[in-house]
Amino acid sequence: MIRSGIITYIIIVLACLSPNLATSVHAQNWIYRYTHIGNQKFHKGQTDKAEQYYLRLLKEAPNNSRAMFNLADAYLAKGDVRGADSLYNKVTQIETNPQVRSMAWHNRGYISQRAALQSREQEQQLLRTAIEQYKQALRLEPHSDRTRYNLALCQKQLKESSNNKQQNKQQQKQQQQQKNKQDEQQQQQQQQKNNSNKQQDKQQTEQYMNLARQAERRALEKLKQHQPKQRSKDKNW
Repeated sequence: MIRSGIITYIIIVLACLSPNLATSVHAQNWIYRYTHIGNQKFHKGQTDKAEQYYLRLLKEAPNNSRAMFNLADAYLAKGDVRGADSLYNKVTQIETNPQVRSMAWHNRGYISQRAALQSREQEQQLLRTAIEQYKQALRLEPHSDRTRYNLALCQKQLKESSNNKQQNKQQQKQQQQQKNKQDEQQQQQQQQKNNSNKQQDKQQTEQYMNLARQAERRALEKLKQHQPKQRSKDKNW
């Protein structure tokens, strides 16, 4: 079990014989030897060296599904998720043992489920894929507690993801409504401010005009007071 709670099969299996090599005792010994050494390297954490032995085995026996499974385990341990998934997929197609095929389907589900935890955009799609892969594994191995556990966990994650998505949509809708309301209030406040400014400008203009008229009247009054008096035309002699 890893930190996310998902369980995977990291099980190194013995390689089966290729039809072309099955008739030779030497071939059997050679396959067993390379498989055994590769498995030892893998369990010691020497995944690069284990990978080399599995690849050499597959070079001579390209349809050896057990070697594919082992190599996929090595890829998965190294973080090569795509390479591992591709090999597990081949195992599900050519392996005849239901238990090994079930483990391959289980690990494909594990890969999809792990990917869902790292991709919010594709989370639900990947979880649905993982659920189908776990179901395929259970059809082949109905009593697998590991697969049943991962399937239940995956279904729970999908339900929570759907609920969270719905809540996020509702929250975004409420936030948008609140933003629209705030924008509307700001527009109203701005309109009121503009109207108030216009009213103030109008009042100020009227004040200036009144002051100007008053100043004009005072100027006229002063002008009248200082006008020169006309000389009398009557004779005084």
